Amino acid sequence: MSSHEFRALAREQMKNRYWMVFIASLVVAAVSAGTSAVAVGFLLVGPLSVGLSYYLLDFIENKNNGDKFELLIEGLKKSLVNSIVAGLLNMVFVFLWSLLFVIPGIIKALAYSMYPYIIADNPEIDAMEALKQSEEMMRGNKTRLLALFVSFIGWFILCIFTAGIGLFFLMPYIQTSVANFYVDLRGPKVKYAEFTEK
Repeated sequence: MSSHEFRALAREQMKNRYWMVFIASLVVAAVSAGTSAVAVGFLLVGPLSVGLSYYLLDFIENKNNGDKFELLIEGLKKSLVNSIVAGLLNMVFVFLWSLLFVIPGIIKALAYSMYPYIIADNPEIDAMEALKQSEEMMRGNKTRLLALFVSFIGWFILCIFTAGIGLFFLMPYIQTSVANFYVDLRGPKVKYAEFTEK
């Protein structure tokens, strides 16, 4: 699928349900911002990302109303340790690659970007394995994901004129599009145990 098709699919899925996804995204953003001032706040990055991934995958695959906000804490309930470790490793690896230059950091960020969805699909997966599986999944697809992000450039420019406030309204659109990108890469859902046996 092309960037245009991912965006069109996201718009169709959010039709009459946009505000539900907006609330979910806002809750995660608010908790992230609220805990960032606390020394251990960065530990919640992984679980919150995984929780939002649970919510988005359920939203687009089960075609529900988007009101299952309890899914946002699934990362805390089902895979707390793996989510924390994966989130920390992701930040460390991307930071270290960024020290070489900006481009390697961006490449690694794209390579590891699917880890929250992978953990959401397979809560029992090891954190390092989730990152490796994301890297494997994104091999040959990093440019496609980058193109998807770039396709929102017009919206980002508009957000500048709203002092960044518009970004809160744009994020559900982007996040739903990226969730569809993951599902497109993953194909039919399989359990991690089944995946490793192939």
